[in-house]
Amino acid sequence: MNPHLRTVTVAGLAALSLGLAPGQPAASDGLGESQLREALLDPVDFPEGWASDSEEAAAERGFGVPRPSENGCRELFDSGADGSQRAGFAKSATGPFVTTVVTAHDGEEAARAALAGFRAMADECGTFHAEEGPADGAITVAYDEEPRGDPERLGDECGALRYNRRLDGETAGTPVVAEVVTARVGAHTIRVAQAGREGRDTGDVNGIAERAVDKLTEVIEGNTPKPRTDQPGVTRL
Repeated sequence: MNPHLRTVTVAGLAALSLGLAPGQPAASDGLGESQLREALLDPVDFPEGWASDSEEAAAERGFGVPRPSENGCRELFDSGADGSQRAGFAKSATGPFVTTVVTAHDGEEAARAALAGFRAMADECGTFHAEEGPADGAITVAYDEEPRGDPERLGDECGALRYNRRLDGETAGTPVVAEVVTARVGAHTIRVAQAGREGRDTGDVNGIAERAVDKLTEVIEGNTPKPRTDQPGVTRL
């Protein structure tokens, strides 16, 4: 038997034994750039009225999902790791806002370490500060952590944080909250953050994170994510 053919056949049988198509990466393998983009949330994953947002638009507004000023807290809501893809969304020009970032790590241990790093950073960032508002009138605000539990079941493991904004020791007008959920799925992590005035327009960040994890899992398994039938713009044929 041709030795190359034997190698392919054994690899194919191994993949099939895991429920994967031959040549499809196992769950512990890192996704490529195009696959990471496919795994990101998009507007159809949100209720009616949401639209794509961008870092440029957030910079022009001067607010959105917080960007901590402290060096040790800057990656609470984002990730500077290589192999990351990002997307942002907004309900209106004044919020609420959602950002998501998915990262392929060099194996499951590296992904576990990234989540552990998020938890360690959270321990050091019970309060952080951020500059918010237009460039010619930005003010410094503070965000204080509010105790909350992690989602019961999200990915292989997860962590979650919630913060309340204040100004000069007092709540700054209408209460503003910022939340972030980070989950690990195999060799990948996905982070979903939400910020906005506390109220019915600011939805359940856990629900958004669940959809993000579902999409990532679909792509890892070699499938193409399909819009849920209960989402706006989706028609049952």
